[in-house]
Amino acid sequence: MLVKDFITKEPPVLKSFDTGEYALALMDDFKLRHLPLLGDNIYKCLVSEKDLLAMPDLSLSIGEPLLFAPSVLENTHIHEALALISRYQLSLLPVVTPEGEYKGAITREQLIDILSELCNSETAGSVFVLEVMPQDYSLTDIARLIESNNAHVLNLLSYTDKDTGRLHLIIKIDLEDASPVIRSFERFNYTVLYYFMKKGMVDDLLQRRVEELVRYMNI
Repeated sequence: MLVKDFITKEPPVLKSFDTGEYALALMDDFKLRHLPLLGDNIYKCLVSEKDLLAMPDLSLSIGEPLLFAPSVLENTHIHEALALISRYQLSLLPVVTPEGEYKGAITREQLIDILSELCNSETAGSVFVLEVMPQDYSLTDIARLIESNNAHVLNLLSYTDKDTGRLHLIIKIDLEDASPVIRSFERFNYTVLYYFMKKGMVDDLLQRRVEELVRYMNI
C-alpha cells in the first residue's frame, strides 16, 4: 500500500502572501490544524494553527516560516506516513515528488479508512489476543497452530506491554468461531488474554469457564 494510492487534493494550500486570519479561516472550514505552504507549487513548509495564533497581527501575511516541513514521497509505503502523522500529531501530511513538487496530502481522518483496510476490519472472522515473552515469539509456530484448525491469519498486530515487557499479539483469523484455535493455543501453554467472536456464537471455552466459576462459587 503506497502513499500515492491515498493522496487527496481536497485540503487547500497557503501562499506566503496569505494572511494569518485567512489561513485560520481555512483551517476552521476544513477542520484541520495544519496546511501546506507552497511557492510555485513547491512545498515550503507546514503551517500550524499554533504558529498562526502566535502571530502578533493576524492581518499580516504569513511569509515563509521555513521551520517545519514534514512530508513523504509518493512511492513511500503507507507505514511511513502513519509514523510521521502519529509522531508529530499532524492533521495533514504533504505528499511531494523528489524535486519537492506538491502532489497532495494524506489527512489524519483518512487514517481510519486506511487502518481499517490494513486490519481487514470488514472481513468476517474473529479476533484474539496472545501474550508471549519476546524471546518465545515465533510467527511460524503461531501460524501453524492456526492453520491446523483450517483457519488463516487475516491480520496480526503486535505491541509490547511497557509494564511487563511481554509481547501482545492481536490476531484476526477467518473463522467466526475461534474456540478450536483458542483451545489449541492453550494446549501449547499460550496465554490467551482476550477473544472476540460473533455475537451469539456458541463458545465451548466460555461455557467451560462459566461452569468453573459456578463450581467455585458453590464451594
